[in-house]
Amino acid sequence: MSKVVGSFGRLWGRGHETFLSDKRRILSVSGMGATNYLQGLVTSDLLSEPTPPRPEPLDDRQPGIPDEYQRTAADYETLPKILFSQKCRSTCFLDAKGRVVTDSLLWKANEEQYYIDVPSNTADTLMDHLKQFKLRRTKASVEDKSSSMASHVVFGTLNADATPDGFMAAMDPRHPSLGMRVLSLPKDEETAQQHKERFSTMMSSTFPDSVGNYDLVRRLAGVAEGAEIQGKVGSECNQEFLNAISYHKGCYLGQELTARVHHTGVLRKRIMPILLVSTNTEIPGPWTVASQLQEGRKMKKFTKRELKALPSKLPRLSVLGVGNLVGLMTSSIAPDIPEHETEAKEELKKLQNEAKLLLAELEEHATAGAKITDLKDGKKIGEIIAPPVKGTNVALAMMRLDRVGLLGDNAWDRMNRVKLGEGSGELRFLPYLPLWWPTIDEETGKELVLDEDDDDDEEDNIGEEPDLKEEERNEKVESESKYQQ
Repeated sequence: MSKVVGSFGRLWGRGHETFLSDKRRILSVSGMGATNYLQGLVTSDLLSEPTPPRPEPLDDRQPGIPDEYQRTAADYETLPKILFSQKCRSTCFLDAKGRVVTDSLLWKANEEQYYIDVPSNTADTLMDHLKQFKLRRTKASVEDKSSSMASHVVFGTLNADATPDGFMAAMDPRHPSLGMRVLSLPKDEETAQQHKERFSTMMSSTFPDSVGNYDLVRRLAGVAEGAEIQGKVGSECNQEFLNAISYHKGCYLGQELTARVHHTGVLRKRIMPILLVSTNTEIPGPWTVASQLQEGRKMKKFTKRELKALPSKLPRLSVLGVGNLVGLMTSSIAPDIPEHETEAKEELKKLQNEAKLLLAELEEHATAGAKITDLKDGKKIGEIIAPPVKGTNVALAMMRLDRVGLLGDNAWDRMNRVKLGEGSGELRFLPYLPLWWPTIDEETGKELVLDEDDDDDEEDNIGEEPDLKEEERNEKVESESKYQQ
């Protein structure tokens, strides 16, 4: 077990969901040499312990967000230790060109028995992939166990310790906000239904049925999976942030492209969550403050010491925090207004009608593959990867990092106007950072790795070279002014 102390954000409300075979399937790899066989096909290192998820930064307070949704360094003293099991890890399978075949959760019962919990829309492709690279000398066998096994998720808990016989349980190895994952282990198809009923009975008293929540929760958490990431580069899908890629293991299928992207070049786009809103919608405080701070960074208005004290370049939100915003924006959460408050009731009715129009627009145009075009310059800045769940406005999109202020000397425009595909009206997008994202290096688009010299808190002049004399500085400003003219 890996013990981690830290905040992983406020959890989604209590609930559970059993995935049917049209949602997720279970593949089995068993027999002598199962570990060696999988080691050559997966991006994670099966010979090392799984890397636990990253807690949110200490005292990373976000402007514009109520205090009750934030944590400080002092809060960490009372946080419990969260256990992450070595029996469950996140991983990816790549093709020979280094493109993602699928992601999955890999369960290890023992050295000769693994279970692959995979999205159904990529299960057949993965099965063919596994058989294609199964050599004659490979003694491991590959089977589809979906008819006799089931995968479950439980929300609202961080405790995966007390697992009854016939089940395996672990906190989601990607991030605890995605829930506790449970795998049923019946011996045959006849007992499979009994296991499902037994699991439902165990959960019903404390964790009510919440079918469909998982699709929303993972969008709120910024996690794409299955066919949404198939054919893409692992780093663009944030798989290294989700602990699915090891850069230290030996050779495996597709390693060359994965390693080259990690060690060289610039990553210019990533999948991230965005809220799609009407241009009439008042921009929430976290995004207003983030936009102003991004402009300040762009104009070099901060010293090095001040830059270190600033919050992240975009709002960093928990699943529950952004879920509440989605509820307010789509009017699924509405305040109780007394009957005599007629003006307030009329205003609420107006907002509800606007939300209804927005949701209808998103249902028609915010489809998978829809291009996001900036109406300011007509350039494509992103693409919808996972459309919003019906009745919500949060989507996953492959976004250009420079257009959200995370790459280069650029800033996200809070007054942006975009369209989806060819036929949508004007919309606005509000990007945010999931808690599991690290700080992004604005020069490479990858995780920022600080050198020892970066800890120097020496004050420097704003936007100027500290070793310039006053006369030289004035000459430099005058020269730049003439050049701009």
